[in-house]
Amino acid sequence: MAGIRDSLGRAGYDLLSRAVTQYAREKGDGGLRVSGQPGGVVHLRDGLVVAVASPGAPGPGTLLMRSGRSGAGAAELRVVRMMAMQDAVFAMVAGCVDGCVELEDPAEPPDALVVGEGATRLLQQAARKLAALDVMPHPVRPDRERPVPAIEVDVTQFGELQRELLIQSDGRRTARDIAFRTGRAVYPVTVEMARLLGAGFLECVEWAAPAVRIQLRMPPEGLRRRTPPTAERAVVAASPPPLPPLPPGPAPALPRRTPGASGITETLASEKHGASWKGFFRLRSGTAK
Repeated sequence: MAGIRDSLGRAGYDLLSRAVTQYAREKGDGGLRVSGQPGGVVHLRDGLVVAVASPGAPGPGTLLMRSGRSGAGAAELRVVRMMAMQDAVFAMVAGCVDGCVELEDPAEPPDALVVGEGATRLLQQAARKLAALDVMPHPVRPDRERPVPAIEVDVTQFGELQRELLIQSDGRRTARDIAFRTGRAVYPVTVEMARLLGAGFLECVEWAAPAVRIQLRMPPEGLRRRTPPTAERAVVAASPPPLPPLPPGPAPALPRRTPGASGITETLASEKHGASWKGFFRLRSGTAK
């Protein structure tokens, strides 16, 4: 499990931490666009981070809508905006950070903090959250696991957040998806999903890709015979023509034996005139007398 922390964004944390702290020290005012997945934008003023927006985490407006207090006071607004900013940093670090570039028009968003937060402290908080996920029995990423309920349970026996997770987990939604649907911060939703997975109430299953139906269209003239490519036709044209078949005719005659070629005729003739068998051997050896 030691490698989980790296997979949860250690490299992204290092890159983002160097870029933001260096920008805060050298320029102080402006903004950085963080490329990656999910990526985001970091706004700074007087060397402090005053706002962070990321498509990987709900913004202050979404969190306020859940609370049902659109007319919250200044103290509550600061708490919600700080929570959204910290959650956005966590979402970026837990994802993939490719790089950071300076914004050309770093206008502050309307939900920026009046008094910002130190970049080092903000990023260290994100690192501690990643470390907390690392030591859990079933660490997860906000945009990776898509669990389903493992067993049938009475959801009324669970807390509000766990109940929402059991209802919303359908095998297609990540912790980030459920956070947006329920108007909650990504980090607490990710932690509770990890707990339910570790306790066996949720499980991750492999989803088979749906079969793709391909419709074939017949050309108006029907199927056509394939024409070989130019190179193939050239090779066929360059091949020598086949040899013509042999003309039909009588089979060749077998060689005829010449009488007397073996010398047996003379031997039989001598035997017929009374020659003994000894004369046969003398004749074969060429010593006839």
